[in-house]
Amino acid sequence: MFAGAMVVAAGLMATGLLRRSPTISATLGEEVTVFDYSAEACDRLDIPDTAARAFRDAQGLVQLLASHHVTRRAIGPDLDHLARDCGVVMSSHGDPRPEQFNDREWIASLYTSDGMKVAALVHNEYQGHRHPGQCPSGSYRRCWYNSLTMATSEDGGRSFRHAEPPGHLVASLPSRYLPDRGPQGVFSASNIVGGKDGFYYTLVQLVSEDYGGGGCLMRTRDPFDASSWRAWDGSAFRLQFADPYRTRETPDDFCHPVSSDQIATMRHSLTFNTYLDKFLLVGVAQAWDGEKQREVPGIYYSTSDDLISWSNRELLMEAELPWTHECGDGAPVNYPSLLDPNSQSRNFDVSSKSGYLYFTRLNYHDCQSQLDRDLVRVPLTFHKEGA
Repeated sequence: MFAGAMVVAAGLMATGLLRRSPTISATLGEEVTVFDYSAEACDRLDIPDTAARAFRDAQGLVQLLASHHVTRRAIGPDLDHLARDCGVVMSSHGDPRPEQFNDREWIASLYTSDGMKVAALVHNEYQGHRHPGQCPSGSYRRCWYNSLTMATSEDGGRSFRHAEPPGHLVASLPSRYLPDRGPQGVFSASNIVGGKDGFYYTLVQLVSEDYGGGGCLMRTRDPFDASSWRAWDGSAFRLQFADPYRTRETPDDFCHPVSSDQIATMRHSLTFNTYLDKFLLVGVAQAWDGEKQREVPGIYYSTSDDLISWSNRELLMEAELPWTHECGDGAPVNYPSLLDPNSQSRNFDVSSKSGYLYFTRLNYHDCQSQLDRDLVRVPLTFHKEGA
């Protein structure tokens, strides 16, 4: 669809927040609740637990998913007029065998060319603590083994299914599940963005004691082929993910993280921005602020011409994150995404001067994390001096 120019990305800034560059600014509007858990949840597990994804279906309707491991959707004529549909589009299988990559499943990314057949990248958590004999410590985090799988819809997003496991596997660590070593694995993908070169790209997060961590860039020519994704190895997209349970070969190298110092843990939202003429990444992170003399948590952005080299992350919105939150700090945020209601892309992977910054607000009660989570958004507008 689009490719960036070969120019170093200009810095952005958030009005009233951290100023990094006088060239481009971004203003944020008033916060609006898109999904109110206390009023709209279809059941207690109906929460926005991934970044919001949207596509236009074959009837021209917009479908928005912010998935939990039981996935539902909102649907309507545009992003401003969506209604919650309590029908389940995908459930989790809860398979106790880690080699099946089929335990708890979150739809993380979507792609469609016609609005009828839809590919989904799925964040699969093997939660060893839920399966007898698989987790001596009984700890969710310590027995968390993550992978990326694929599901498809043949009915315009009404339902998603995947191939017989493990034929749906997209990406895994080369190492098998070991209890009490987590969290480790290949974690939730950004949305899928198309390039003029005919490839489709996504950014995932690696966490591993053996293979390191950071943002792993993957691409494919066919988002509907689970085995076709290849990862950046530092010089080319040559790394093919192997199923550690079905191969004896252990690779000497693994996916090479891109711009770790610049983008840190950012991976949630990836678009090509026509106003900036660059790829735009939005995610949660922290960065040192010299004036405040502290690490500032919040929602950040970075820009790139080639998806490999990224500019230093810049702050869009200061906010507490679940791992920086302390009692009394207010509700932390997570899972940001940028959706442009006027995007000409069926998959909303193209953004422009204005759009909506979506994120999940976690409503803590008595200083404890709860299922009570709302999906909110703020209008976001970029400005370029002299434009």
